[in-house]
Amino acid sequence: KVGDHWEPKDEPGPSDDQDAKRGADARQHPTDTAGGVNARAPKAHLVEVASRLGIRRRTRMTKDELVEAIQRANRQASTRARESERSP
Repeated sequence: KVGDHWEPKDEPGPSDDQDAKRGADARQHPTDTAGGVNARAPKAHLVEVASRLGIRRRTRMTKDELVEAIQRANRQASTRARESERSP
């Protein structure tokens, strides 16, 4: 997820640790998800996504910090999009 919309990943495969689990294991031992962010992408890709979202200080962030910042930006963009749909 980038901002308020979904974009295809560069390569197939799980996006985060929860997505990598299968079947009963995923249900019995849930882990935190990355909220639509491809947390397994290379840091350079996450920096590029953060740039498109206008996240500041992105080049100084760790990979985990980038994932969290992108998640926050995505939630904010989704909220703004929903609010604008409701406005006349």
